[in-house]
Amino acid sequence: MPDGAVAGTAAATAADRVREAVPAGSLRHFAALFSGSPRRASVEALYAFEAELRRVVAAASHEAAHARLQWWRGEVDRLAAGRPSHPLGQALVSLRGQRDLDLARLHDMLVAADLDLAQMTYRTWQELEAYLLRASGTAQSLIAAVLAGERGLASIEGEFARRLGAAVRQVEILFDLDCDLARGRMYAPIEALEAASIDPVAFARDWRASPARAFLADWQTRLRRELDVLPSLLVEPTHRAAQRHGLILAALHARWLDLRTEATALANAPSPELGSLTRLWTAWRTALRYP
Repeated sequence: MPDGAVAGTAAATAADRVREAVPAGSLRHFAALFSGSPRRASVEALYAFEAELRRVVAAASHEAAHARLQWWRGEVDRLAAGRPSHPLGQALVSLRGQRDLDLARLHDMLVAADLDLAQMTYRTWQELEAYLLRASGTAQSLIAAVLAGERGLASIEGEFARRLGAAVRQVEILFDLDCDLARGRMYAPIEALEAASIDPVAFARDWRASPARAFLADWQTRLRRELDVLPSLLVEPTHRAAQRHGLILAALHARWLDLRTEATALANAPSPELGSLTRLWTAWRTALRYP
């Protein structure tokens, strides 16, 4: 096959992987779409890497997942050196050398994936936050650097991105509560549960008891407050315009969290999904708010 055909096939494969990881209509898709950034493809490629790690962790075979994560460590090193072999690595290689963007930080996301695979539990909110910052804070920090471009990432943009990533991951944790508990993963900090007079074992078995529901309601309230305050971090119009993607993502997750809060209050309701029209309206309205 001619070299041009090989390159075309690799590019098509990378594009397919990105489309699978950031499907049309998803929260990440709308955030990237309405960001208005010419760097949207790079943002979605980083999301595709994040999705790939979650797919690996969800594999039926623990041994195969562990081996795959180990392979990805080597691929991140190859990517940082400019020699990736995987389509997603090839989709990200153009980011090498961009100001304030260190692709070696993708290793932090691999550490978080290892913790998920090991079904790690966390004793304190501080321990959980360290996981959150690796799992999603890293992705959002890299995305923020992509969107800041050659002017460089301001320190407040970095703080915004880290806090956004931690908040987004917590919303996902709350929505995936039943599924994660069934798989042996519990993210609620042990000491926080005990301080609320909740037996961690009982919580893992059934969170619908009144004390556990109150604990979750408090967690959701604090998280909603965090999502609400995030836009106030970006005072400069230049920063708001560059980080419009993150502002939209925060608004979408705030709306999604409201549905989770209602479901928690009902105790036996399944986790609801945010309707496609609500997603579209929220993303469009937020984009208009931060021109």
